[in-house]
Amino acid sequence: MVDLSFRFDRWYDRLPRSPQDAGRVHRCVVRTGPGRRDTPEALVLAPGEGVAGDAWKDDPHGGPGNEVSLMNVHVLRSVAGGEERMALSGDNLQVDLDLSEANLPAGTRLEIGEVLLRVSEQPHRPCRRFVERFGATAAKRVARANRIGRRGRGVLCTVERGGRLCVGDAIRVIRA
Repeated sequence: MVDLSFRFDRWYDRLPRSPQDAGRVHRCVVRTGPGRRDTPEALVLAPGEGVAGDAWKDDPHGGPGNEVSLMNVHVLRSVAGGEERMALSGDNLQVDLDLSEANLPAGTRLEIGEVLLRVSEQPHRPCRRFVERFGATAAKRVARANRIGRRGRGVLCTVERGGRLCVGDAIRVIRA
């Protein structure tokens, strides 16, 4: 079988570029239940707990290494078809930051407000619900970006230092 997924590279290349060292939080999302999302102006995070009020702890796929999920706002806006559907991705933080493997290798720390996150080794892949909400083409686009190190679906993190973060907070990349 011939892999034609390279055709999605042009889609990704046309997206606006995000900063590499100092990004920003665009939106906060709390998954309050199946298909339900709140978009508060602030989140409280705790080590081993993730985002306060989020359904992560009840998720069978929840566990160490994936307490918090981040997705690039430009990628998400493109696959969601606009701002009003972006919260459906379920990613806790929608950010304007280069999430690629080259920019944020596993172990990189992200300081946001009072919070300190560590980028996990676990890949963030499109799931069945992502396909249902945004379509097969969107899932193929982010999967292709994942395969070539761009992390189209985003990145998973653990909480090293809990606290509060807000929409608009700066994201400072702390390199090893």
